[in-house]
Amino acid sequence: MIYLKYISMSFQKAIAYRFEYFASLLNAFLYIFIFITLWKTLLKEKTNLPFTSEQMTAYVIIAMVIKTIFPRNEGFLTTKVRTGEIAVDLMKPYSLAIIFFSDTIGLFLYQILSKGFPIFLVSYFLFGISFSFDGVVLLKFFLLFGLSFLIHLFISLLISSLSFFFTETFPFWIVYLSLTTLFSGAIIPLDFFPEGMKDLILLTPFPYLFYYPTLVLVKSQSFTNFGDILISYLVQATILFLLSYSLYRLGLRKLTIAGG
Repeated sequence: MIYLKYISMSFQKAIAYRFEYFASLLNAFLYIFIFITLWKTLLKEKTNLPFTSEQMTAYVIIAMVIKTIFPRNEGFLTTKVRTGEIAVDLMKPYSLAIIFFSDTIGLFLYQILSKGFPIFLVSYFLFGISFSFDGVVLLKFFLLFGLSFLIHLFISLLISSLSFFFTETFPFWIVYLSLTTLFSGAIIPLDFFPEGMKDLILLTPFPYLFYYPTLVLVKSQSFTNFGDILISYLVQATILFLLSYSLYRLGLRKLTIAGG
C-alpha cells in the first residue's frame, strides 16, 4: 500500500505543474510537425527506402508519443543524497529503490493520460496516420512497450545511483538523452543506419526503448523474428537490472551522512 500511495502522490504532484504541461505538449507537436515535414521531403526525393511516406508519418508520431510519456525522474534520488534526507528514508520500513520505481511509475501514468492520449489522438486525425489494429499486433506492441518502460526504469536507477559517487549527475543524464536521441530510433529509424553500425547499436539498450515498439505497429508484417527480439529484450532488462541494483547497493554501502 505504501508503494501504491507513492504512485498516487507522484501522479498528483505532476498535475500541479500546468505551465510545464502545456509547454511540453507544444514542444511535442512542434517536433512531430517538423520531422513529418522533413521526412516527407526526403522520401519524396529518394526511392527504394525502407519506409513509405505514410509509414514514416506514423513512425514519427508513435515514436514521439512513447518518448514523451517516458518520464525523467533524475531529481528523486539525487536530491535525497545531496540533502541527507536519504538517511531518514533508509530507516523507514520500505525499499527506497522500489519507492523510486513507484514515483517514476506515477509520473509515467500521468504522462500517458495527460500527454500520450491527446498527442496521439490529435496527430491521428490531423495527419491521417494508419497502421494495423490487429489484436495480435497490439498484444506484441504492449508487450514490447512494457519491457521498454522496464528498461527505462533500470537505466534511470542506474544513472540516479551515480549520485552516491558524484556531486552532480546532470552530465550523465545529458549524455544518456543524447545517445537516446541518436540511437533509440526516436528520430532516425535504425533502418537508415549502415548495417555494421546498426548491428553495433543493437548491442546497446537504446533501440529497445522506442524503435521496436514503434516498428511493430508501423511495419508489423516485417516482424518475422518476434521471438528473438523478445529474448533480446529480456536479456537487456536482466543485465540492466543487475547493473542498476548492484550500483545502488554499492552506493548505499559507500554512503556517509555528515551532521545532524
